[in-house]
Amino acid sequence: MRKFVLMMLVLASMSVNVKAQWFVGGTGGIGYFGNGFALEAVPQAGYEFNQRWAVGLGLGGAITINEGAGGYAVIDPFVRFNCWNNGKFFVDVHAEADMRLNSDELVSNVGFVPSIRYAFSDHWQAALGVGLVGVRIGSVDSMDPYFGFTARGLTLNVIYKF
Repeated sequence: MRKFVLMMLVLASMSVNVKAQWFVGGTGGIGYFGNGFALEAVPQAGYEFNQRWAVGLGLGGAITINEGAGGYAVIDPFVRFNCWNNGKFFVDVHAEADMRLNSDELVSNVGFVPSIRYAFSDHWQAALGVGLVGVRIGSVDSMDPYFGFTARGLTLNVIYKF
């Protein structure tokens, strides 16, 4: 068993690309829902395995602007896949499974966010996400679940790579 674990560790260390690195950033966004708007800010941290794959987690919150104004907390794990790049511009697809929690409701959005990133330098990047296409799962109270499709508004993400 020890030999197997040691062999797996050696293989894992060989598969990690030299360009692998940590990153931090944050997403700010605005979205329209059936009864109003939401302004959202979600700081993020993650790890970029290579030029194609990255994983991360965002924790933040939002303020809703409607007749019943309030807010909600956001937990946002994600996986990013880079489809194309030329060194400065990147076309990404994020797979997200975020949870939004306020006093009355827990809503989960599971889906994909296509985005375009631009690298200002080796460390700084900005990305524009053009919505979340996926499934919205929620409950007004624990006895009344609902399912539906969602398309979220624009998001702006700033990234710093160490």
